[in-house]
Amino acid sequence: MLDVLHPVTEISIITDSKQWTEFLLSQRHPGHLLQSYEWGELNRYLGRPIYRLAAIENGRMVGAMLLSVRPVPLPRQIPGLPLKWLYCLRGPTLEQPNAPALTALIEAAHGIARQEHAVLLRLEPNIADDDPDMDAWLASYHALGFKTNPYAMHPRRSWVLDLRPDLEQLFANFRKAWRRNIRIAERMGVTVREAQSDADFDLYYELLKITSERDHFFLHRKEYHREIVRQFVSQGNAALFLAEHEGEAIATKLVIRLGDWCWDMFAGTSNNKPDLPKAHILQYHSFQWAKSHGCKYFDFRTIPEVLEPDEPMWGVYHYKKGFGGFSRLHMPTQDYIYRPLIYSAWHTFVKVRRALSY
Repeated sequence: MLDVLHPVTEISIITDSKQWTEFLLSQRHPGHLLQSYEWGELNRYLGRPIYRLAAIENGRMVGAMLLSVRPVPLPRQIPGLPLKWLYCLRGPTLEQPNAPALTALIEAAHGIARQEHAVLLRLEPNIADDDPDMDAWLASYHALGFKTNPYAMHPRRSWVLDLRPDLEQLFANFRKAWRRNIRIAERMGVTVREAQSDADFDLYYELLKITSERDHFFLHRKEYHREIVRQFVSQGNAALFLAEHEGEAIATKLVIRLGDWCWDMFAGTSNNKPDLPKAHILQYHSFQWAKSHGCKYFDFRTIPEVLEPDEPMWGVYHYKKGFGGFSRLHMPTQDYIYRPLIYSAWHTFVKVRRALSY
């Protein structure tokens, strides 16, 4: 039995999606999409074992932590001993940094680590530089034995747009060239609609493939994207958009919401009609959808961690910044190390690989 007792806190495995989601949405620090019940199912779909841990006090859920079990990405594994690690991406979700629930959740994670023979437990919490308690959160993790890792698995910095102004004000805040591009696309007859059929989904994935090959980024297989649609779009929590011109699909975008937040997940454009400003109008429609579904913030996701012009993805940052908004930098990765020698080899491998990529 996995349940772990703490002096004031009980840790339980949660299998009720409604209970999990209601807790994430009730927090002052709202739960992140990547800690959602559905994202756990997507990890499971990829073959990663998961654990949904809940901290319960006096019958009330006060903390949540979605853990996935992953193989250590070393070039060589030890024969007969597959190396694993535990990952909590944008979690755990708690009300305050010094809560007993944090200690209880970490103790439970240590128990899972022993079961899984894990090399480390890695946390990348949903605490950012707009949180006045950032230092207190870091101190709490360090007091529990975590060490800061400068190499994040998930990019630390994102670009966020406040959606609370009305659409007219949002549009006025766009960079002048961005407003002009949207108007040009409208005048040239570009239309945007939500995908409705399997054929539309095929168009979406084909545009992602084209973009992946052109821009050299990793793309999950088609069946995984179909599972994303099944988990989120079918529940009314996501939208898959297609921009079309003269009957041809020229751009696509998938956005997903959880509570007050909407995330820009995947986007693709065709190689045809390169002079047609297709991305900006699609982005504007995604803001409209998010506002109509009660979202207050739109997370464009990754921009460079260091905001200097020679950094990778600087052009992506320039594009996202043109719609208005602000930068949000998450707290550094926190590692609890169980096997120092293996961890050291892994850390060195990551350091060398990153140096070679620049």
